[in-house]
Amino acid sequence: MQQSTPLYDSILKLLHHAPWRDRRHLYTVAWMVLGLLSSGWISLSKWSPYVVSRAELAQSVERRFKRWLTNGRIDVLRLYAALLREALKDVTEEPLLVALDTSMLWDTFCVIQLALVYRGRSIPLVWKVMKHPSASVAFKDYRGVLGFAARLFPEREIILLADRGFLHGELLNWIRKTAGWHARIRCKRSVGFYQKTGSGYRKLALRLLAGEVCYYHHVGVTGAHIPAHLAVGWEKGAKEPWIIVSDQPTNGDTLYEYGRRFNIEEGFLDHKSNGFQWESSQLRETEALQRLCFIMAVATLVLVCQGGAVVASGKRRRVDPHWFRGYSYARIGWDWIRRACARGDAIIDSLVLHALHDPEPARASKRQPDRSRWMDDLPCRIFLFTMQLRS
Repeated sequence: MQQSTPLYDSILKLLHHAPWRDRRHLYTVAWMVLGLLSSGWISLSKWSPYVVSRAELAQSVERRFKRWLTNGRIDVLRLYAALLREALKDVTEEPLLVALDTSMLWDTFCVIQLALVYRGRSIPLVWKVMKHPSASVAFKDYRGVLGFAARLFPEREIILLADRGFLHGELLNWIRKTAGWHARIRCKRSVGFYQKTGSGYRKLALRLLAGEVCYYHHVGVTGAHIPAHLAVGWEKGAKEPWIIVSDQPTNGDTLYEYGRRFNIEEGFLDHKSNGFQWESSQLRETEALQRLCFIMAVATLVLVCQGGAVVASGKRRRVDPHWFRGYSYARIGWDWIRRACARGDAIIDSLVLHALHDPEPARASKRQPDRSRWMDDLPCRIFLFTMQLRS
């Protein structure tokens, strides 16, 4: 008979909707998620004390976890997709902002992640772990990640946010050919920008002035002259401007949308030193790390859903000492679960993400300025080139 605890039973209920091929896989995942949430460490040895089972030895519990992490029959992305669809079914706002980025583990493994930008943080959507000595990757390395996300949201409008390392011509062409997808990608000045003329293409020099915003419509990007639009914004006091490539005409929202890309960096920080201590894992196999990312993604989804439910019910200040919301939704959810384990409070019984709009953005004080729309205060110029590039 499967033994349990109240938290284990709650996690089991949250995850049972996924298409598990073997119920024993579900039971093991529930214990791993419980171990991660209870210990705060992505370490198999630190999870075993929280497992209630017939196994008397900690080594037996660790072997159970290792067998799961190396089981090639388990399709973690398929399982996670089912949980995501359930959690997002009531989120009807358009578009969805998704951020693409990489993170390194021990200078040996590169983790490519596509994440949903959600209320000041990010929620993993799909990921790929590869043995690679650099955070710079080619389009072929993450083409499958994008394809999976496109199948996950076949009828949604998606805006992809990415930093300079992802300005690949193949990516821009993929965006143009994929229905519902758009891009906001930062680039370097050296990329090359072009204006079409009657006799061909002429190199375009961007007018970059500190404390100003410029929008360029209908230009060519890179030596391949890929049709695009640009938003160039130089915040006062910043060392360099943002040059954002978009497949849609640009405006102030283009810079604001790109700025939300940094939420994925906060998400990586939550998985590492600020939360799960990702680099404490002793695993060094690509497939095992791919499945370990699944455990972290599930735990993140559970915490954000729990935090959202706490805020929506007006109980935030029971776990957040700030007058205004000062903690992320994941932190609120984590502290609530700890409180529930200690006091017997209720934990969510289903995975539900609330609306993308955040009714109470996190801040330390009422006087803290909102710098998310710094571009609104700057003088603006628009350069419209009437001769459009080839489609």
